[in-house]
Amino acid sequence: MILVRTVFKAKFGRAGELAAEIVKQLPNIPEVNPRVLTDLSGPMDTVIVEFEASSLDEVFRRRLEMYADPQLAEGAARMAALVESGRNEYYTIES
Repeated sequence: MILVRTVFKAKFGRAGELAAEIVKQLPNIPEVNPRVLTDLSGPMDTVIVEFEASSLDEVFRRRLEMYADPQLAEGAARMAALVESGRNEYYTIES
């Protein structure tokens, strides 16, 4: 299993808005069962979307499907105004 984390650095004071926009988009992403996390410590205004996948192939297949969905494209455009930067992290789940 692979743990996928997309880490967003929201613009100053906008993490709550970004998290709310992400949560609003979750029903458009079937079968992922993601978690949305916001910082309690560390870099401020951090929002993380985290989910598990069976393989990297599944991760990239889902990503292509998401980019092809017009509803998710609209949500991504709204999110872009709230995001300063971001990164993806992939981990092998050992236990």
